[in-house]
Amino acid sequence: MLKKLSKNKFFKIIFVNFIYLSLSLIKKTSNWSGVNEEVIEKQLRDNKSIIVLIWHNQLMGSTFSWKFKPKLRPVATSHRDGQISTLVQRKFGLDPLLREKDKPTTLIKEITLAVEKGECIYITPDAPHGPPYEINTNIYKLAKKFDLKIALLTFKTNRFFRLNNWDKLKIPLPFSKGIFFWGEEIINPSQFDENSFNAYIIDNLNKNLKIIGIFTRLAKRDNKKLYLKLKLSKKFFNISLLCSPKLLYFSKGSGID
Repeated sequence: MLKKLSKNKFFKIIFVNFIYLSLSLIKKTSNWSGVNEEVIEKQLRDNKSIIVLIWHNQLMGSTFSWKFKPKLRPVATSHRDGQISTLVQRKFGLDPLLREKDKPTTLIKEITLAVEKGECIYITPDAPHGPPYEINTNIYKLAKKFDLKIALLTFKTNRFFRLNNWDKLKIPLPFSKGIFFWGEEIINPSQFDENSFNAYIIDNLNKNLKIIGIFTRLAKRDNKKLYLKLKLSKKFFNISLLCSPKLLYFSKGSGID
């Protein structure tokens, strides 16, 4: 039924506005914290474009994460779901790049123009159909072609519900506490071959998800505003809560999920 309705132009307009208003409510009523934003600011000082990667099931919350000067250009597909996502993103001031199955060269031309302007490219590597937490987009060749480095973004909130789709897309709820975690490392694809690059991206996106999982569990138990500093070292996950003198350490083998 929903698939049939989504083909209707009038229904699509109503549905897109409903999503936009819902996300706007969530944004205004929730508490959002960014970690390691200075890593991105430093990389962007020279007006050099980067590719931002995030898993698809965290996509909804990440709409609010971009606070930097260059325009962020999400890559979206031209199928039905992608069209709706594109319309919502435009309402938030984003300007998606369309990936059309029958016109693959069009996307390359648009990315070329975006990179020339110093704009940044935003990709969900396991989209559009999964499997989740796997890379099915040729990011390595794209990054090498345009000589772009990679930034990793992970998002999590303590209150959400899941859609019954291929990756259990997470939708933040109003009055949530959410965190945007930028990886401490800007990744240079030139230091890898394609297989090791993909393995490294998967490992680090999932590792960052474990780190912010700690934050959301702590946030559920603390109603005060959390001023959080997360730092990943070689041996420990070090979480310093500035609102508390207690310093918590979590080893890599601690079974964080």
